[in-house]
Amino acid sequence: MEFPVIEPFTSGHTANPHWKLRGSAALNGSLELTPNQKGKAGTAFLDQAFSSKLGVTIDFDFAVAGGIDPTFGLGDGFCVYLIDGQYTTEPGGLGAGLGYAMERRATPPQPGVTGGYVGIGFDNFGNFASDLAGPDGPGSRSNMLGVRGSGSGTEGFRWLTGVQVPNGFRADWKAGAHLQVSVIDGRLTVRRSSTADPNGTLLLDDYPLTDQPGQQQMPPTFKLGFSAGTGGATASHQIRNLKVALPVHMSLDMEGPIQADAGQRIHYLVNVSNSGPNDAPDALVEGTIPTQLSDVRVECTARDGAVCGPASTSDGLHQPVDLPVDRSAQIVLSGKIDPAYEGPMTCAALISSPTRANAALQHHDSIRTQVTIPPANADQEIAGQWQQTWPEDALGHVVSSNLKMRANQDRVVEWEIRFDVPEGTRVNPVQQQWYQVKEDGQNGSVVLASPGDGKHTIEPGAGLTVQVQMLYPSKAVAGTGELRNLRVAEVTGG
Repeated sequence: MEFPVIEPFTSGHTANPHWKLRGSAALNGSLELTPNQKGKAGTAFLDQAFSSKLGVTIDFDFAVAGGIDPTFGLGDGFCVYLIDGQYTTEPGGLGAGLGYAMERRATPPQPGVTGGYVGIGFDNFGNFASDLAGPDGPGSRSNMLGVRGSGSGTEGFRWLTGVQVPNGFRADWKAGAHLQVSVIDGRLTVRRSSTADPNGTLLLDDYPLTDQPGQQQMPPTFKLGFSAGTGGATASHQIRNLKVALPVHMSLDMEGPIQADAGQRIHYLVNVSNSGPNDAPDALVEGTIPTQLSDVRVECTARDGAVCGPASTSDGLHQPVDLPVDRSAQIVLSGKIDPAYEGPMTCAALISSPTRANAALQHHDSIRTQVTIPPANADQEIAGQWQQTWPEDALGHVVSSNLKMRANQDRVVEWEIRFDVPEGTRVNPVQQQWYQVKEDGQNGSVVLASPGDGKHTIEPGAGLTVQVQMLYPSKAVAGTGELRNLRVAEVTGG
């Protein structure tokens, strides 16, 4: 089988003909594993083997609703399972077995799946943790993520681990409820997310499936299935938007100002990296660009063998990146804030891949910036740049800029100019200044201040120009020489 497997389950048929629907499983706008009826068990089983060596991540949306008896509530739950790739299977036990494990209460006992390796149960009612589904469970526990191990028929299915989840697994489609199940190097991770929580919450982190008592050796290949069961308690268990893919851990974090001035050019830094275990040749960084920004620009710097593709900002940020394992890139998104705007604005970004499944803890981030009308603004005009070869302790690439300040309404007597610079950058120590240098950039920020003589004021209409030379470690680090998040603040006391 080739990855990725993309299966919306929203039509009356599957894209892959190797799906086998058994028991109560049916397609009706989603993959409905059980209807909201008593005593049902359904399985959707992909009868194609895939290698267990590279890992697998299973992403899908879910909805669980119904319940016809208020005494019981919702029941029982649903399950994602992997079996040994050399077998095929029918549904496991209904009710407590969640369609994966056995159901001992039935007469005769209902068998579990054939060649099962692991079943991850999302159990609202709680009997998946009881001895009805197999040995060694803690007893019935409602709202439980439970993991049962290897088993076949009426043998095995030992309880491995579990965690109670507040409010269980009740959801409708509007919530964007989503689950991600990853098995990488024999270790299991489960994350739940939603529209309100895009990075998600870890329910189970890196749990070792191998070498557990009663656990079979991890087979060379797996086959994948979904199942669900009801007993006296009922629910409709539905799945949509399935993606089965090779896992990557592509993390994303953003940097940007929490305060900015109207009319200022603002800069957001988006840092992305891939820690593996697989390459991501088609990673895509997408972002929401605030509508208050104009003259939007994107600069992508790839590191250590990563490659940035051509960017687009016509409908939000779209930046392709080829991210091999242990490679990274930084994207600088900038734009000029509407001079008349005052209030909050938010920039957000996420990283994904059409062929890989992102299992990183953080793949989405956002910056909320409060914009105010400033007493003065500054524009940068690059006056020149050169390689500085003397003195020995000040070698690098110099960018000389004229910072043209203008007051918006009233005269500004005492002021500070602030902007951000890359690591290793500082105000050129060779340059002589008539203004104060309060922070020279070695901490990532530059602060230039009026000399305090009351003579270098910013007048409405007249303006004031400050020349500053910035010394970068190299021309590559300097880039275009544009100063990040340049703004002017009025100093009013103390």
